[in-house]
Amino acid sequence: MTAHPKYLVSSRTKLVLLTALAITFLILLPRLLLWQRLSQGRFGAETNLADLSFRALYIFLTSIVYFVIHLHTNISKIGFITINYNSFWQRILISIITFFILNSLLFHFHIILFPPQTNAALLKFLFTINMVITVILTILFAQIFRLLLYNYHMRLSNASLLKANAETKYEVLKNQVNPHFLFNSLNTINSLITTDQQAAVHFVNNMSDVYRYALKSHEVNSISLQEELQFITAYTEVLKGRYGNKMQIAIQVTPTYQQYRVPPMALQILIENAVKHNIASYNKPLHIHIFTNEVAGLVVTNNRQQRKQPEPSTGVGLQNLNQRCQYLSNHPLIIQQTETSFSVTIPLMN
Repeated sequence: MTAHPKYLVSSRTKLVLLTALAITFLILLPRLLLWQRLSQGRFGAETNLADLSFRALYIFLTSIVYFVIHLHTNISKIGFITINYNSFWQRILISIITFFILNSLLFHFHIILFPPQTNAALLKFLFTINMVITVILTILFAQIFRLLLYNYHMRLSNASLLKANAETKYEVLKNQVNPHFLFNSLNTINSLITTDQQAAVHFVNNMSDVYRYALKSHEVNSISLQEELQFITAYTEVLKGRYGNKMQIAIQVTPTYQQYRVPPMALQILIENAVKHNIASYNKPLHIHIFTNEVAGLVVTNNRQQRKQPEPSTGVGLQNLNQRCQYLSNHPLIIQQTETSFSVTIPLMN
């Protein structure tokens, strides 16, 4: 799931603030321990607490400033100067300049508030050491954060690319199904015209309903099982125009599953597959049973009466259906085969 941009900004801000606090605590830990010992003797405790509080403020603000510098990703212009914050060495140069300015300003501000009672040069040296440690730690953490953010955005980009590729592949698969269906329908019409013209007219009328659904299905990724079954009823009439009683189709679908979704024309592909690969005659009728299984999904099964010479096939129907199911539900078709039966289970989607 992709995080909302506001959430990412809020999380990044919280992370920076918490890290700045952690750096402040880490650098001031020796002074905190010293102040604790002084406070027990009540000697200079108030003065040291005030000094400690201001030092904590300096370190915290310095850390925030350097986080801003090193987590910035835009290109800025200051007069005639262009600063690319994506360049590591430009960020380092800015950091050095900022260090001298901040260190000088904060030190002079500090000695105004707390006049040095010892060597001023030594005090400035120690103050500068604290600032250097603060800057180094902040830059180190900022680089780690940049690396994590980079990896995060790379994962998002890869996920978007995979999704785009999958959607493109799915569109290609759908485009292959409709020409495949047309190819087989034209073969059926050609056969009927030469044997029974009235049946051919009836077939064409029913086929118009079938193709109306086919055109609709081309625009969607999934469709309700109820609509798919209505289509199969019309499609069955089309098949009867050619096979008559040579083929029997029984549908037993529990009403509670009617609103579940399946890939469009999924049942048509499986029925067509059964017809192409099996004998359908008056002596050996082809029985196709469509029913719902509470555990698996929508099951289409038929008796196996394999043709010695199956009808011509492009071979893409069943394979494409399997890939479409995997794309939509992350579950493949379940194909089971015995010597006497062949069944395919389609995963149902809520």
